[in-house]
Amino acid sequence: MTDGRLRSIALVVVALAIGFFIGTWRAGATIETGRADSTATGGGSIITEGWTYGFSADAAWTDTGNVFHDSGLPDCLPLLSSVENLRFAWVQVTVEGVTSRPVVWIDCRGVLQP
Repeated sequence: MTDGRLRSIALVVVALAIGFFIGTWRAGATIETGRADSTATGGGSIITEGWTYGFSADAAWTDTGNVFHDSGLPDCLPLLSSVENLRFAWVQVTVEGVTSRPVVWIDCRGVLQP
């Protein structure tokens, strides 16, 4: 092989490796803080600067005692309540060109109980 071809192959390998690491770096949940408002049926929304996130009544959450719950209504968000500075995690999902950011975890640790 010539030096030019080896350099081209090396460049492609490096570019693929960089793309892989950038993709894995962005994969997974993002943790943010916002104002949460719950509905009368459970679930609700969390508002941050520039985005409103929806959460269902069966989102995973961690209680004030640091116990993880994989579903159920978070004890820091009783029905029809609001909580400021609530930490939560979301993932970005795109289906048929429509993007949403569902909440996958709510952190009740450090939240004053209503």
